[in-house]
Amino acid sequence: MTSPHSATIRLLLSTARRAASLIALASLFAACGPPADTPPGPAAVGLDCIAPVLKRHPIDLAPYDAASGRAGDASFVHPLLFNRVFTEFGSVIPAADTSTGNDKPIPQPTYLAPMGTKVRSAVDGVVDRIADVWSTPTLGDVSVMVKPDGLAGRCYMVVEFEHVVKPAVRMGDRVTAGQVIAEVGPLNSQGSQGLGLVEFGILTVAGDGRPLHVCPYAYFDPAVRGAQLAILGRLLADWETFAGDASLYNDGAWAGGVTGCRGGPIKE
Repeated sequence: MTSPHSATIRLLLSTARRAASLIALASLFAACGPPADTPPGPAAVGLDCIAPVLKRHPIDLAPYDAASGRAGDASFVHPLLFNRVFTEFGSVIPAADTSTGNDKPIPQPTYLAPMGTKVRSAVDGVVDRIADVWSTPTLGDVSVMVKPDGLAGRCYMVVEFEHVVKPAVRMGDRVTAGQVIAEVGPLNSQGSQGLGLVEFGILTVAGDGRPLHVCPYAYFDPAVRGAQLAILGRLLADWETFAGDASLYNDGAWAGGVTGCRGGPIKE
């Protein structure tokens, strides 16, 4: 198995290259406007555009079952990178492990699940983009971006499912929450045990044109918010019990008390 140090290097390279890709995307957006499915004219961006439209998680979650070793789609195995089956939005890579010497917050939560696990749309909407992931070109993984229904006026935001493989949709396809859109992509040097991952997030554009990430769990549809936050909280509690470490997920650090959110918006 690749060392944790190598895994951290890969994660940092992925974040840096992804930032470059997103900055290029933001520049294109600023210069040319939003995608073709949006009418011409100035578009609104930023936090005011983000609506509570999420209806579910990108994989199925359930209470941990010791007999199967699963919590829905999540598989409880050792060892795992950072000893976590899920990585929170805003989790920090310590300065000692970054190339800049500064702490680096992670802009998208990450779920680990066995290869072959289906990734499902978290929203009703239209597939806005499917793009190669620049940081891992040899793995064949892609980013699927869905523009959700329910945005006000000319707002622009997408829900992103990154590092997935075998996309089951095409640009322009209409999808519904729960519909299979891809499968989790390979962990490569980030883990072991036949697991894959999906990074999940909400992306808009800040006022200065830079990509802006927000914690997705603050934007569940009110009708499902309680149940979806509860099942995420149960996943984290079950993993801490399995791992024998009750300090892995600190709910006291969650911004606004929202499960899985360790901080506010992150600008690339």
